[in-house]
Amino acid sequence: MNACDLLISAPWVLPIAPQNVVLENHAVAVTGSRIDALGPREELHATYRADTVIDLDQHILMPGLVNAHGHAAMSLLRGAGEDQPLEVWLNETIWPMEARLMNPDYVRLGSELAIAEMLLSGTTTFSDMYFYPEVVGKLCVELGMRAQLAFPLIEFENPWSENVTDALHKGLELFHHYRHEDLINIALGPHAAYTLSPTDMEQVGMYANELDIMVQIHLHETAAEVRDAHSRIGQSWISRLHEAGLLGPSLQAVHMTQITPEELNMVAESGTQVVHCPTSNLKLASGYCPVSDLQNAGVAVAIGTDGAASNNRLDMFDEARLASLMAKHEQRDAAQGAAADVVRMATHDGARVLGIGDRTGSLQAGKAADFITVNTDALGLLPVYNPFAALVHGNAGNAVDNVFINGKQMVANGQLTCMSQSDLAQRVRSWHSAQALQAVR
Repeated sequence: MNACDLLISAPWVLPIAPQNVVLENHAVAVTGSRIDALGPREELHATYRADTVIDLDQHILMPGLVNAHGHAAMSLLRGAGEDQPLEVWLNETIWPMEARLMNPDYVRLGSELAIAEMLLSGTTTFSDMYFYPEVVGKLCVELGMRAQLAFPLIEFENPWSENVTDALHKGLELFHHYRHEDLINIALGPHAAYTLSPTDMEQVGMYANELDIMVQIHLHETAAEVRDAHSRIGQSWISRLHEAGLLGPSLQAVHMTQITPEELNMVAESGTQVVHCPTSNLKLASGYCPVSDLQNAGVAVAIGTDGAASNNRLDMFDEARLASLMAKHEQRDAAQGAAADVVRMATHDGARVLGIGDRTGSLQAGKAADFITVNTDALGLLPVYNPFAALVHGNAGNAVDNVFINGKQMVANGQLTCMSQSDLAQRVRSWHSAQALQAVR
């Protein structure tokens, strides 16, 4: 018999790739940080001698979710500036609060809170675009969390950098520091086309090409942003990035709520990838990303929660449900946003868009042992006719009870193993009382 560290089985196993199907009574064998095999339960039990055996009788076993866009530390601003449009929300609430509160301790505490929430609802990989990315990288390695850190590039002075040149210097140091760390990928994070000069954007493109590094940018988030582009430069930001050679497979375009047919063709032909943030876009009345049209044109689309300040929740199952419902409504077709397709977007496609599809996002031999189990005995999931539908349209985020990243158990029986939930809650409450309430006043 072959030796392995863990053998875990469940009534329903969703590999997502190479086929997005439901496998009944299958098991996964894990050795070290990698998946060793996936196969029928009885076959793997006869083949492997495991140090730990977990046989589940009412669960769905699937890859961990991939949150493809967010601002983790902004979990500490959850609920601030409610019911405001994007420009007012940023200029009158969020940016002034950040100016008063921003420091490395704020970023660490807010990121801890975000990671805890994401783990407990099944996310094993997240993308973060925020200040002090070195603090978030250190935290993720300490905890064992997988992340893409898109270090922020913005032309005006901020708490982390004096200008884009300073941010590039700091961010590229981070890139070299983590280039051999399995859990961390560093990406360029230009805030938006309108907050960088043409020269700065050229630098972004140069470094992306020279270093083969991913780029994540907020793009065409609102109609006002697009109108402003036509007023300022006589064309859209998508067209400007296309002319600058920045559209391409390394670009992760976030939001994309305003796209003409011509711009959609530019995106598709260039291989640019898109991150859909449905809750944030609806909550800020920013618009709707035409996901079905993009996918029909061959564009890879992932799902992100955005930050908790513009979403309030970091539950990717919630986000997947809304993505499904929006697709049905936008296309006036109940067949759109099928549950299996949306689960693929939240796992396999998310990893692909972040450039780590060879590492995670599906249950395949050789990939990282990043997976979760969802207990279908939860009342909001019973009975189960279709496991995909149960995940997307049931109450799955509250039924996640086991989470593994790189073979390390991060959640066991619904409880975090990597940090104290009660201690974290107490520290957040203390911070809120001592600092946040004064900043609001």
